[in-house]
Amino acid sequence: MPYQLGDTTDSTFLKLESQKLFHEFEVATGQTVYKGQPLYISDDGEVTPLGTTGTTQQCIGISMHDGEAGELVTVMMKAFAIIWAECETDSLAAGPVRIGSTGVYNATTGYVLIDDASVTHANQIGWAIEGGDDGDVVRVAIL
Repeated sequence: MPYQLGDTTDSTFLKLESQKLFHEFEVATGQTVYKGQPLYISDDGEVTPLGTTGTTQQCIGISMHDGEAGELVTVMMKAFAIIWAECETDSLAAGPVRIGSTGVYNATTGYVLIDDASVTHANQIGWAIEGGDDGDVVRVAIL
């Protein structure tokens, strides 16, 4: 029988910021997510546990609860805001992004330009929540 505070009363979270950004994601096929586990966004916009080869650049935050493949989990994000941005490239994958190479802003459409090529710690501005093609407008979680 479930308890009011979850399956068990063991504490997972010691302290939380009260004004943190939370966002809901689907758990990727074949994956299981546990509360407190660091996660990354797979190319198709689903969350997967960050493994031993994962990087801080890939990590979007931690899961707030357990979830199986296909279920929705709430992620406490490392980001502080989510904006709309325009893909500057074809086949932009969900995950780490940087400002576009041809410019920062498209004055015609009114969106910031983003690209997923050659993203490093030095130029990463956040994570695309979903992929898109050149000119598509997608959600980006900003660092």
